[in-house]
Amino acid sequence: MMQMIKMLDEAFVLINCKPGKESAVLHQLKEMNNVVDAQGIFGVYDIIAKIESDAQSHLDDIITNQIRKLNEVYATLTLIPTNQEDELSNLIPDIIPDIIPEQKKPLEEVESDNEEDEALEEDLDE
Repeated sequence: MMQMIKMLDEAFVLINCKPGKESAVLHQLKEMNNVVDAQGIFGVYDIIAKIESDAQSHLDDIITNQIRKLNEVYATLTLIPTNQEDELSNLIPDIIPDIIPEQKKPLEEVESDNEEDEALEEDLDE
């Protein structure tokens, strides 16, 4: 019998919190059921949290009613990844190199039969 695997919805939440409250927010995030990872970061935002759920509506609830309601949090930005890998696999054929790296040779100089190319080369040399 084939087993059906349900893909989890996921989101990354960038969080700004009150200065000096990063540790407290990280601790609260790590206590939440659907937060699978949370880390302090350098840059415009203070923390990034990865959340997962079996339903998009549950992700919305976690972000709106749990993360954004923490006292020390004053701004968030939510990033929801696309399934780009699946989409691209149909568009890009397998790439097979025509030269094995050990067999690579230096490029040979190609002689030009075209007078325009020779004139352009002379202009560049001057």
